[in-house]
Amino acid sequence: MLSFFLFLLFHTPQAESLQPINPCDIYGQIYEEKDRKRANFLVYIEPENDYRANLVVFKESNALMADGKGLWYFVEQRGFADYSVHFVADRSIADFIIYYTDKPHYAGCK
Repeated sequence: MLSFFLFLLFHTPQAESLQPINPCDIYGQIYEEKDRKRANFLVYIEPENDYRANLVVFKESNALMADGKGLWYFVEQRGFADYSVHFVADRSIADFIIYYTDKPHYAGCK
């Protein structure tokens, strides 16, 4: 009986994996993961127009300033990151689409 409960505990899907991804909740310190299997999210970068993007991202140069929607500070070590992302070339497999802006006040959700 105990083994059955242990099976349920470790083999049921987590609640967070059943909920849709909200790109607006992803900000702060970001690690660019090379291995797509280890990343929290697969992200496609929209190269031309922000109207197709789910999130407009500004790359912060200071970690303390990456405290709102679309404000990302890239870190060199996974252990310091709030989220890890893997950039993909195919939009159809991405969890969400971003567009980079050079103005922090344009960052945020669509």
